[in-house]
Amino acid sequence: MSPTLENFGHDPIWITIIKAVMLFAFLMLGILMGVWFERKLISRMQHRYGPNRAGKFGLLQSVADGLKMGLKEDIFPRTVDKVLYLLAPVIMVVPAFLAF
Repeated sequence: MSPTLENFGHDPIWITIIKAVMLFAFLMLGILMGVWFERKLISRMQHRYGPNRAGKFGLLQSVADGLKMGLKEDIFPRTVDKVLYLLAPVIMVVPAFLAF
């Protein structure tokens, strides 16, 4: 049976989940490595050490920064719709990942 366009999109759900997880991991690691490389490059341009405290070679510095931002105290304006205020970042990030 030769592959045709009729067979497209009929993968089992577990294969689809594995593909989604692998793509998410690839994107996250790509972002982490890009931020790490940028910080190292800019620190060399400024004749100083780059990130070197979190993880080997400072590779986990971006993870530490992300955790710090996520665990900061939340400030809610009084007149805001709290559900929409919390969901707005998710609504913006999900289509960006789905685009890949």
